[in-house]
Amino acid sequence: MRIGLVVDSACDLPLSLLREHNVEIMPIALRFGNDRYVDERDPDATVQFYQQLIPEHGLSAESEPFSVDQISDLFLERMVTRFDRVLVVAIASSRSEIFNNATRASFAILKGYRQRRQAEGLEGNFMLRVLDSGQLFTGEGVLVWELLRWLQSQPEPHFDALQRHAEAFKQNVYAYAVPQDLFYLRARARQRGDRSVGWLQFQMGSMLDIKPIVEAHQGDTHPIGKVRHFETAVDQVMTRAIERIEGKRLLSPVIVMSYAGKTAALRKFPMYQRLKVRAAEAGVTLLESPMSTTAGIYLGPGAFSLGYAARD
Repeated sequence: MRIGLVVDSACDLPLSLLREHNVEIMPIALRFGNDRYVDERDPDATVQFYQQLIPEHGLSAESEPFSVDQISDLFLERMVTRFDRVLVVAIASSRSEIFNNATRASFAILKGYRQRRQAEGLEGNFMLRVLDSGQLFTGEGVLVWELLRWLQSQPEPHFDALQRHAEAFKQNVYAYAVPQDLFYLRARARQRGDRSVGWLQFQMGSMLDIKPIVEAHQGDTHPIGKVRHFETAVDQVMTRAIERIEGKRLLSPVIVMSYAGKTAALRKFPMYQRLKVRAAEAGVTLLESPMSTTAGIYLGPGAFSLGYAARD
């Protein structure tokens, strides 16, 4: 049985890793006025995006997930003959329509796949399931990395067992994000009708260089702290990860980090080297990737995210 994984492009994992494991990427389109940019997780294009497109404060931007028809076409053209079973891991449904669109598309896919498979001489049914990860960005990356690890550990993996493992594991995934410029967080929230970041908060936060640390867990996102200076806030998040490693509380030996720009910038944070050393000592994989542009339009250039799964 050939089992495949599909992720949306908001999943923060290195493109090389996704390609190595034949993980299909479902792109997300971004609109800037009349212009359209398609996020396919290309690292060079992503860095260029942060350097050239997004820095304009006055620019209106919004994400545009693949439609039901686009998802159906993607699967019928590229997936139903490559795999027998496919699990789609989608960004939290509380933050995006990707899960709902993929779920609706699955009915059309399951009605139309037989002709495609028969033309390739393939027997047997095709099965598709869509998983609401309840996560954002690096959190989604942690979940996908764990599912790949699970598949490699099973001599004969069963699709139902993969689904059960995914549903149980996602409950313990945590992701954290720190924006460098509060403008983007406030502007995109206002576009969605969310007034949680008010003008006075924005002005005071900017004047005093106060950065929120936002936690994503089980479909919910909320600030868990406000810290003066971006570097200090990032160090606090890295310290939290170090504590989980040292306390042997990680449920999967991986920590995923992303940065809205060149990932080499991660090395400038004081806690980075300590985190790298502790991870190496404990056999924990440390993954770094450019932050998805979908995350970037909400968090802005220079934003930081980190995810792990732990007993908390």
